[in-house]
Amino acid sequence: MPHDDVASGSPFALAPSAAERTTAVAEGVEGPALSLDGVVRTLSLIFGEGMSVGLCGWALASSDSLLPYALDNRVPIRERVQLLGVAFGSGALGLLIGAFYLALVPNSSLKRLSGVAARLAPLLLAGILPYMFRWQLWQARELTFGVLVSVLAFGIHAALLTSLNAPPLFGARLIPVMRGLERASRRVEGFLPLSLVLLAGIGYASFFSYHTIQNHHNLRSASFDLGLENNLLWNLVHRGQFMKSSPLVGPVGTHFGFHATIFAYVIGLFYLPYQKPEMLLIFQSVMIAAAALPLYGLAQRYVSRWTACLIACLYLLYAPVHGSNLYDFHYLPLGVFFLWLCLYLVEGRRYGLATLAVILTLSVREDVAAALIIVGAYLIFSGRNARGGLVVASVAAVYFFIMKGIVMPRFLHGDESFVHQYAGLLPPGEHAFGGVMKTVLANPVFTLTSLLEQDKLLYVVQIGAPLCFFPWRRPIGLLCTLPGFFFTLLATGYPPLIQISFQYTAHWTAFLFVAMLANLAWVQRPQFAGDIGGTTRQRAWLWAIVLSSLFTSYQYGAIFQQNTVRGGFGPYKFGTSEEDRANYRKVLDLIAKVPPTAKICSSENLVPHVSSRADAYTLRVGVFDAQYLLFSLPISGEEATNLRPALQGDFGVMQISGTYALAKRGYPKNLNPGVLSRVH
Repeated sequence: MPHDDVASGSPFALAPSAAERTTAVAEGVEGPALSLDGVVRTLSLIFGEGMSVGLCGWALASSDSLLPYALDNRVPIRERVQLLGVAFGSGALGLLIGAFYLALVPNSSLKRLSGVAARLAPLLLAGILPYMFRWQLWQARELTFGVLVSVLAFGIHAALLTSLNAPPLFGARLIPVMRGLERASRRVEGFLPLSLVLLAGIGYASFFSYHTIQNHHNLRSASFDLGLENNLLWNLVHRGQFMKSSPLVGPVGTHFGFHATIFAYVIGLFYLPYQKPEMLLIFQSVMIAAAALPLYGLAQRYVSRWTACLIACLYLLYAPVHGSNLYDFHYLPLGVFFLWLCLYLVEGRRYGLATLAVILTLSVREDVAAALIIVGAYLIFSGRNARGGLVVASVAAVYFFIMKGIVMPRFLHGDESFVHQYAGLLPPGEHAFGGVMKTVLANPVFTLTSLLEQDKLLYVVQIGAPLCFFPWRRPIGLLCTLPGFFFTLLATGYPPLIQISFQYTAHWTAFLFVAMLANLAWVQRPQFAGDIGGTTRQRAWLWAIVLSSLFTSYQYGAIFQQNTVRGGFGPYKFGTSEEDRANYRKVLDLIAKVPPTAKICSSENLVPHVSSRADAYTLRVGVFDAQYLLFSLPISGEEATNLRPALQGDFGVMQISGTYALAKRGYPKNLNPGVLSRVH
């Protein structure tokens, strides 16, 4: 739907149905006589609203009692009686006021009172709101929180729809004010919404760049994946072996068999001036934030500019986006920007720029190329540019199958990467993705059983609840679910694929927001002859999505509070301490003793800090031909298995600094016994 066709784009516009009802009231149109069923419905609604407001007031005033009450149902008898008294008292007060009004104002009293009660319908949900913004309640109750948000979202939508279809509280007197605000908002609509999106994007990029760099300096980044990606970029700009990533493959080999990240050559242009992991963290945050711009441009074709601005900001608040941003550096979240850019350009028939955008999208990663097939399919089935969509889908499909099926396996001696993530769906004797697809297509019962797991249910709830599951309202949402379904939900025994703290959420983000836009435009269209309620329906869904996004972003996101957000494999720790700073200085002092051209092998959390060189191995993989070892103490697991023979062999410990040690091949072994005692 073009922007000019969008009705009442201003956030201050009155819905047509509301305006008509207000005019009718203002002109003195009398409602029906009092009826028992009408009185009961109206007074019941007022009682429920009053009771909910009372519950909200008690929760806000008794914040110390809220946690034990909600978690363990523990509260003193006196407070429990007080709670019931406040709740029923508030409801009864509203009931009495309504009853007196019906008795004292007989003409049109029921219609007026029912209109007020309907307008205040969102108050029915006030009692639960204080619980939604107490993160302590939901730390160990993630599924409960997700289900509650889902149910609450539909309740919010129903209440808002009822409210928006009712006359304004202040009747026709408010219409001139609203019309004035609407005209004022339209005068600034040309530049202000876009300016707000830009400011939100800058704020997002600054926030996440700062905190991810701080996390890296706190020695919490890892070889897999910041270290291996930084080493790949360093070798690329220094013209090393093709796509070499020594933390992953050792001194000889290539990353290309695992992921076709040709886009690294584009990143290299930005990496050249400052060849450190921090540059990648900044680049990732900026690109994720920048995706709000093509989303805003695309959204203008479906909804008003103000609504497009709101949706772009909701994307920046989307908790699954935050989790992927906090976990080191990955190419997959970068693909969201290019997928939306392709859709925007092809849908707008700007084929010159679209060709460049398609090439860049294909270069990001092979699974982003697969996602581009869905972009083409969306253009076809939505009818927004079927011919352009067919070309995009065909090009992307050919590229993906050639790259994934022919080119990449040659770099892995015929093997296919990451098949182990779907091992539970492999038939006996099969070792490739073709076997997985045979199970999915030919054995739906077995496949469905693998899908119905609690962790996967929680994942779907965390992905869909912020958007009220609205993208799935129509079949177009099922099409937009295919990348997430195939790349995440089909996984067996590989938890990162079904956790919102990893980069794989991009498979959902890129398409759920597109489906949401399509559905917002659809609900606004007339559903029958003379239907003028489209704007009201759209607003009810939109504000339900806004509130659901705020609930989930507060609980799972990184912006409103930082106690429950996760990045990667565990809770994300914000801030830094004097101990963190001291440890970082110790590690930098040890690194300064290693020549920049020397080959080094390090502990997992230290590899990123030494990865700006040709060869930087990780102890979890092997020592290889390293000249230096940099490791933390005590040490255990795979790292200890590889470190012990090295210290018993050619390496001697040069220096111990706190819990960190540096060893060199051929150095005297005077300090080795003390270190070996801490290798388990």
